[in-house]
Amino acid sequence: MEKDALLLVQLLALAVWGNSLLISSLSAKNNTNLHNQSEPNQTEREAKQICNETLMLEIVHWCGYDFASQLNTMNSSDWCNFTLIAGYYSTFSYCAESVVEGISCFWPNPQVENYLINIHKHFFSNCTLEMLMFQDPPDKILIALITVPILLTIIMIAIVVWCSKRNDVLM
Repeated sequence: MEKDALLLVQLLALAVWGNSLLISSLSAKNNTNLHNQSEPNQTEREAKQICNETLMLEIVHWCGYDFASQLNTMNSSDWCNFTLIAGYYSTFSYCAESVVEGISCFWPNPQVENYLINIHKHFFSNCTLEMLMFQDPPDKILIALITVPILLTIIMIAIVVWCSKRNDVLM
């Protein structure tokens, strides 16, 4: 029994030693590959990680200005026809998204979303031509929508009670 325990401890030690060698060799390969490339200095790494919100909003405003100038060339009644503005809107949204991601900010971004909401409020606030008036359905449909679930519930309860009484026959 002692020989088996000693052999088990030796195998465990060998496995730990082999695993540590494997991990250290992998990390050494990664480190040599990183040293072969030009290593960015500390400020470049920080610039890649920090979102420059001021620059992001300035460039997004430029995308919005371009979109607004394109829409202003059109008649304002055509702004609600999406087939006419789809190309402009697609270009605007692509511009905004690529700017945000290009400056290492995340998308969607609360500041950019607020700007996009303001653009929508400015250009598309009058696009709902008629107010939607919600109404109750006709009485026949309403009665059917109410009674069908009630009847199904009663039927299901009756089936469960009937099956529970016949439990000895069914098994």
